[in-house]
Amino acid sequence: MTNRAFTLFEVIIALGVFAIAVTGLALALQSAVDAALMARQRAMARVVIESSLATAMSDPPTDGRREIEGRTNNGIHVLETLEQAEIKNTNGDLLPGMWTLKVSADWKGGAGKETAEILLYKP
Repeated sequence: MTNRAFTLFEVIIALGVFAIAVTGLALALQSAVDAALMARQRAMARVVIESSLATAMSDPPTDGRREIEGRTNNGIHVLETLEQAEIKNTNGDLLPGMWTLKVSADWKGGAGKETAEILLYKP
């Protein structure tokens, strides 16, 4: 007479293999969710930077620096800076009225950062 039932040892081994596979799947799923969240935050930061850059082009920071706190801006801290550009003419003199406008966005407590800059002529 042949016994076709599974032994307790075989069942325990099968459950162990299943648990390892499910743990690996859960870790892979968590990694995918984290990557999607980071991509979403990065895209939101780019939109905020583009918006701030457009606004700052028409109304540059008067004292050379302006900050927008993260708690009022979807968790994204924005820093706008305006500095004299180091552009020289053919004689080696600095061109007057050329400024560099730089906009930086930080999110997640500095874990992510995006930056954009543009030259402005402001006589």
